[in-house]
Amino acid sequence: MIVAIDGPAASGKSTTARGVARALGFDYLDTGSLYRSVTLAAMRADLPPEEGEELLRFLDSLDLKYRYYKGKAILRLDGENISEEIRDEKVAGMVSAYSALPSLRRFMVKLQQSYARGKNLVAEGRDMGTVVFPDAELKIFLKSDPAVRAQRRAQEFGERGRQVGVDEVQSELKCRDRIDSEREHSPLVRAEDAIELDNSLMSIEQQIEEVTRLALKKTPPLRVSPDELLYDPETMGDRNPRIPSMRWIYRVVWHTVNFLARGLFGARYHYRERAPRKGGLILACNHIAWLDPPISGPSVKRELTYVAKRELFRNRLFGAFIAYFNTVPISRGTFDRVCFDQLREALEEGGTVFFFPEGTRKPLGRLGKAKFGMGLVAHESSCPVQPVFIRGTRSWLSAIFRIRRIDVYLGRPLHIQPLRDRGLEGRELYEIFGEGVMAEIAKLQEEAGGP
Repeated sequence: MIVAIDGPAASGKSTTARGVARALGFDYLDTGSLYRSVTLAAMRADLPPEEGEELLRFLDSLDLKYRYYKGKAILRLDGENISEEIRDEKVAGMVSAYSALPSLRRFMVKLQQSYARGKNLVAEGRDMGTVVFPDAELKIFLKSDPAVRAQRRAQEFGERGRQVGVDEVQSELKCRDRIDSEREHSPLVRAEDAIELDNSLMSIEQQIEEVTRLALKKTPPLRVSPDELLYDPETMGDRNPRIPSMRWIYRVVWHTVNFLARGLFGARYHYRERAPRKGGLILACNHIAWLDPPISGPSVKRELTYVAKRELFRNRLFGAFIAYFNTVPISRGTFDRVCFDQLREALEEGGTVFFFPEGTRKPLGRLGKAKFGMGLVAHESSCPVQPVFIRGTRSWLSAIFRIRRIDVYLGRPLHIQPLRDRGLEGRELYEIFGEGVMAEIAKLQEEAGGP
C-alpha cells in the first residue's frame, strides 16, 4: 500500500509523513532529501542547472542510495553519508532550479518508483499523487494558510540557529510556490482523487491521526486467508520426506544457543509442536532486531540454512564463519537466481530454510509486505512455510533483567498448493502467498497481545 502526501513547502508534509509511517509501520520516502542529494552532487560536479548531454551523463553515473532506518533518512553519495550536508542552506537554495529540469525529474521518478516496489510506503513531495505514484491507494494534499506556513518555517529556522523574519520567509515561500506550480514538468497540483486536508489549525498529532485513520480505511482486503493455505502432509507431501541429521558442531551450537536464549534472555517458545516432523521446511519470521536469527533459530530442532544480505560477507573472516553455519548470501534489490537455487536444493534434501519475508527490519506493529522470493522458493520446492512471530529482542537488556520477556510463536504451517490449484502463477502467485504468510504472523502478533 502506498500513501502519497503532496503539498507546498512548509505545509508539514515531512513531519506528517514520518509520523504516519511510524504509526502504520510503513517505510518512508523522503523525496525532498533525494532531490537535495542530487542537487548537492550536481553542485560538487560544477554542473549548471540546465538540460543537455552533460546532465544526462551526470545522471547516468550517479551513485545515490537511500535508506530509512530508525526514523531517519540516510543518503549515501558514492558511499559517503551526506544526510547532514544536504541540509545546508546553499543546497536548499538550488533545489528548485535543478528539480525543474525534465531529465532530472524523469530520473527521480524512476528512482522513487524502484524504491517503492514491493513496499508499504508513505511518500511525500509535490508530485507523488500525480506523477510518481498515480495509483497510490491514498492521496493526501496538505494545505495551510500562507501566514501559518511562514510562521512554522521561521520557527524551524530559529530552532536551527538561523534567525529569519516571518515576512522574509513568507516572501521566499511565495517564490518557491510559484516555481513549483508553474514549472512545465510535474508541477505542484492536487490530484483529482486526492483528499485535501487544511492543517492551518491542526496540530502535528492531529494531522498524523487523521491521515492514519484515512489510510486504515483504505487498507486493501486480504486476497487469501491463512486458513485457506493450511498444510496437509497427506495431500501436500514433500518430495523428500526426511530431515538431515545435524552436524555435531551444529548440534553443540544449537543446544548452547537454546540454553542462552532461555537462561540469559528468558526466551519462551510457543507452539513448537506445530513444526512438521519431517521433510523440507521454510521458516518465515518477522524481523525487528539483530538478535532475531539466533533467538528464533532454536524454535525448531533442525539445522537451518539462513539467508543474509551479501554485504555481511565482505569481511572474509565473518563471512567464512556464517557460511560454515549454512548462511547463503543474497543480493538485495535484484533477482538472485544463484541464491534461490541454493535454497531450493537445501529444501529438496529435506533441509530447513530461514527467511525474513519482509526483507529487512520493521518496527513491531503493522507488518510489512512479503518479498516475492519466499513465495518463489515455496513454489519451486513444494515445501510448507512455518510463520514465526518474535518480539522482545529489541529490548534485550530488559529481557536479561526479566523486566520484559522475549517470546517466539510458531504459526500453523502453510502451503502454496491451494493457490496453484486456483491457476495462479508467477509474481501474482508469490505475492498472494506472501499475504497469507504475513496474515498468519499478524494473527500470532495479536495472540501475543499485540506489539
